[in-house]
Amino acid sequence: MPRRIPQDEIERIKQTVSLERLIESAGIELKRHGKTLMGRCPFHDDKTPSLAITPDKNLWHCLGACNEGGDVFQWVMKLNGVSFLHAYELLREGVTSLAARPVKQTTVRALPPPVAFDADDQALLNQVIDYYCNTLKQNREGQSYLEKRGLVHGEIIERFKLGLANRTLGLRLPNKQRKSGAEVRARLERIGIMRQSGHEHFAGCLIVPILDAGGNVVEVYGRRISKINEGESKHLYLPGPHAGVWNLEAVKVSEEIILCEALID
Repeated sequence: MPRRIPQDEIERIKQTVSLERLIESAGIELKRHGKTLMGRCPFHDDKTPSLAITPDKNLWHCLGACNEGGDVFQWVMKLNGVSFLHAYELLREGVTSLAARPVKQTTVRALPPPVAFDADDQALLNQVIDYYCNTLKQNREGQSYLEKRGLVHGEIIERFKLGLANRTLGLRLPNKQRKSGAEVRARLERIGIMRQSGHEHFAGCLIVPILDAGGNVVEVYGRRISKINEGESKHLYLPGPHAGVWNLEAVKVSEEIILCEALID
């Protein structure tokens, strides 16, 4: 889905993450000037300190040439060349500083990868489904969708390894310009998780994996719960010869089929 971060969660991070500590962690020395902290701005050739931080408001502003400013989100985005969503994930997990100086676009992901780069294809698919499951456990919007469909049992997410693909998988992988990033993204494309465009195949979907007796993922059903644009399908499956979950053979999936039926409408 386009990722909708709850506004109260954004405000919580703005208020609880110390901008002063964030800036100091980037190697910038701050000195008090009345109620303001001053330091050298990293976004232009700052001969004299022009970066002003207001601790009680948790805001920063350059009084010099670049005139940049904002809150903790704008600081992380500007310093590391990342998107708002990427900055949110970094701040949420306590990764506060990636760069000692500003970059146009970072190629290194500081968020821990959810997959082992040397895993075989089956293990790689299983690990992605585990990541989607953990994402749903932390996402109130996805859980609310399940509740609206009458799927309110507290253990249902863990029991069926239900998940949510909310476009954060790629943020945790090395950039495709790096060898490790190109390799793992190519493998994820091969098993159907990522598309040639680099986007997640199931982006915006609630995930229902079909497991064999050994607990391995053999098929994936995705029910799009975000806004459906023209040309997009509401129901997605792993690319390949499978005609959805309904034609799988030699796999006991009766409970999973019932669950998928509950999400089909």
